[in-house]
Amino acid sequence: MSAVPPTNVTPEFSKLLAVTDVPPNGKVVRFEVGEGERAALATRFNLIALDKFKGTANVKPWRRHGLVVEGTLEADVVQACIATLEPIDAHVKSSFTLNFLPLEMIERDAAKASDKEIIVDVQNEDPPEAIENGVIDLGEAMSEQLAIAIDPYPKKPGAVFKPAEITSAEVTEIKPNPFAALEKLKRKD
Repeated sequence: MSAVPPTNVTPEFSKLLAVTDVPPNGKVVRFEVGEGERAALATRFNLIALDKFKGTANVKPWRRHGLVVEGTLEADVVQACIATLEPIDAHVKSSFTLNFLPLEMIERDAAKASDKEIIVDVQNEDPPEAIENGVIDLGEAMSEQLAIAIDPYPKKPGAVFKPAEITSAEVTEIKPNPFAALEKLKRKD
């Protein structure tokens, strides 16, 4: 996931931070998302409501030109139960670490790696996100982390899926398969 959205997309919650604004000992950024931004994020993440979304990011320099963000977030969400579509209230709490490097460095490293065999180790940390034009969007990064933390299949305790009953008016006539008659003839031989 990219912490900087494509230039033609405006993120619902944006909190830009320039690399030059982060002192050598780091910087703590706190946020609480406003009502309009929460409503837009709720639509994006297919939620009934996003009642609270706040967090803290501890941002420090990383690898001379990059940043590391150690963050925590909390949110109160309302989702639709996958079995009954009834609203479910949930409190989401998450901690994460994200690394950022300038886009040029990531592209250079990718070009070098394209000549080598790539070994994927799921235990290793995620590759760094891109710093574009010396800026990262902490708001978009936090929003993406919220999306990861939300239960993708919320289900109310004891909820059971009840399929809709089909009335006789909804039943369409099933015409016999012409090949079924041929199959019967074939079996008689």
